[in-house]
This record gives sequence, C-alpha cells and structure tokens, in this order.
Amino acid sequence: MIALSALWDWAVNYLGFALELSLACVLYMLPLNKRPGFSLRLAAGILLMLAFAGLIPRSLLRYLLEFAAAAVLVWGCCDLSFWDALYCAVCGYATQHFAFCCHTWLNRTVGGLARWYYPAKLATFLAVYLAFFFLIARRLPEKGRYNAGARQSLFSLLLILTCTILLSNYVTSRIVAGTAAEDLYICFLYAMLCCFAALWLQVLLQRQSRLQREMDLKERLWHQQKAQYHITKENIALINRKCHDLKHQIAALARPEADGARSGYLKELEDSIQIYDCTVKTGSEVLDTVLTEKKLYCEAHQINMTCVADGSKLGFMDPVDVYAMLGNAIDNAIEAVSGLPDPEQRLIAVSVWTGRGLLLLQFENYFDHALTFEDGLPATTKARDGYHGFGIPSIRSTAEKYGGCMTLHAEDGLFVLRVSIPLP
Repeated sequence: MIALSALWDWAVNYLGFALELSLACVLYMLPLNKRPGFSLRLAAGILLMLAFAGLIPRSLLRYLLEFAAAAVLVWGCCDLSFWDALYCAVCGYATQHFAFCCHTWLNRTVGGLARWYYPAKLATFLAVYLAFFFLIARRLPEKGRYNAGARQSLFSLLLILTCTILLSNYVTSRIVAGTAAEDLYICFLYAMLCCFAALWLQVLLQRQSRLQREMDLKERLWHQQKAQYHITKENIALINRKCHDLKHQIAALARPEADGARSGYLKELEDSIQIYDCTVKTGSEVLDTVLTEKKLYCEAHQINMTCVADGSKLGFMDPVDVYAMLGNAIDNAIEAVSGLPDPEQRLIAVSVWTGRGLLLLQFENYFDHALTFEDGLPATTKARDGYHGFGIPSIRSTAEKYGGCMTLHAEDGLFVLRVSIPLP
C-alpha cells in the first residue's frame, strides 16, 4: 500500500501538469484540420509527452519544456503551420492555468473539499474545459486554421506565459513564506482574470483579423471589377467590329461579280467568326466564366490561349477564390507574353485536372526577361501602388487556405506555375 501511495503521489506531482496541459490543447485541436490518423497520433503523443515529463526534474525550465512538447503534440496531430501550433499550445496553457487556479482557490475557500480533493479537481477541470471550449476554443479558428502568424503567436506567448509562470512562482513563494490566505486568494483570482482576459483578447483579435481580411478582399475585388469593366468594353468593341466585318463580307458574297474572290471572302468570314469560338465548357460555371473572359481578351490582343480543363470537382471551393486564383494566374501570364516580339511565343497553356486525391492547376507561358525572386516569389515588374504585385502571393494564399501549395518553375524561357489542393 505504501508503494502504491508513493507511486500515485509521484504520478500526480510529475505527470499531472503534462496531462492537464495536453488535454487542454485537445480542446483547441478539435475545431482544427486533422492529420490522417489523428486519434492514434494524439494517443501516442500524449504518452510520449507524459514519458518526457517523468524524466525532467521539477523546475521552472520543466514547465517551459513541457509547453514546447505540447506545441509539438499539436503540430503532429493537426494539419497547420508551426505558428498555429504554437498559438494553440499557448491557448491550452492559459486554459490549464485557469482551471488549476480555480480548483486551488475553491479547495482553499470551500470547506470540506479536502476529503474529496481529486474528485473535486476532476469536476473543476472538466467544467472549466467545457466552458472554455464553447466560449473560446471553437470561436478562434477559421476553416480549421488560426492563420495567426509569427507576430500574433509570439505576442500571445509572451503575454500568457509571463502571466502564468511569473504569477505561479510568486504564489508558490508566498505559500512557502507563510503569506496570509487572503493574499493568496487575491493572487489566484488575479491569475484567473489574466488568463481569461488574454484568451478573450485572442477571440477579439481573430474576429478583427477576419473582418480586416474581408475588407481587404472587398477592396481588391472592387479594383478587379474596375479592371474588368475596361476589359469588357474592349471585348464588346471587338465583337462590334467583327459583326460589322461580317455584314460587309456577306454583302460582298451576295454580289455576282464576287464569284472569283468567293474563296477569299469565305476565309475572311471564317477568321471573323473565330471570336465566337471562345466559349469554354468545363463543368464549373465560375471556371467557364473566367476562361471564356480571358480567351476573349487574348483573342483581341493576338495571344493564343489553350485550355484543357475539368472543373467538375471545383464545387468545394468558394467561387470568388476560383475566380481570383485563375484570374491572377492568367493575368500574370498575359502580362509576360504581351511584350514578346515572336508571335509564336505569345502562347498561354492552362490545365485543370484531378488525380490521386488532388485538384491540380497548371499555367505555362514564355518569358524573355530575367526573373528576380523575393521570399521565393518573382518580384513584380509593376509599380507598387498597393494593388500590383498581389497576384502570385494571392494564389499561394488561396492554395494554402484549402490545405494546398503552390510551386514555381522558370527555365529556358518557360515559366510554369502549379497549384495542388487536396480534394475533400
């Protein structure tokens, strides 16, 4: 019995925090995108974290190492970036500390709980974790991701770890020094308030970030619509010219003296109606729209655009995302080939297909100038007025939004942009 009691005390003292922290992180993992085999990854990760915690001597460094292990646990179980994993672990740490302070405060203020210490602790942690899941955890992510970034993750890390670790050490030192119970109650309540305020601040920041992204998107779409208006005017003017040419060519064919030149008129007539052969049918209305629109523009500017596209599996993507991603990619290709002196190189190839559980998009075009890269992306050759240079970063951002990636390849005068997105 003594051996079992000693083993229990060791497990509680050395493994309790690691278990509480890992379970708190699970709360914030539930709304996120999971990696394949999530349950097995989670079970194995928690066991490894407990084993790791049992090997570290009790110290301030131990809490930091266990926090780092929690961040690795999140990253190994969920399909997200390093900064999102760190952000998730920070939120879990604040939740665990709130529950710990709440239980300690209740244990010291409510009489009779000492006999039911562990059942009361279990009930307190369960109540706090459930409340924080509905109040905070499920409100933070957007489409399975936090999109926190380095700045927000590090700010949250410094804010919450400073609050939890410094206050915990202060309270521990006061207990050792025999401080009056009233002072300790105030410290616990203050720590709870700080943790909740820090987490609620994250909810407000995430909400503000989403609103800002929506405003930025609306502004960018307004500028795209403005450009689209001018493109549409050019297309209408082109169609009007073609119709005018057709009228005169048909009238010429109707004249008896035109028999000798009839073949020439027929060739001109065939060339004139090529503009009406730009309609694309892919199985996706938004894909049809953007490809038809760009083909009309290319026809008007002596650019040959070929399309091999199957849009039947694009339904899981927001139409605005599809329009923006393909529109930006094709616009970049148009800009690259417009100034080429060789007409045969004014060629753009667009391919959209599915395979091996992926949606694949590829855009190919020629180029004749040196490319310089900044942060893995080609530097824009346009004036930076706030809206130019947005195309390729926007494509990459859209691909990452759906868990995919973008790659670029430029060699021997041929530029290839590929996008791969997992199918749901």
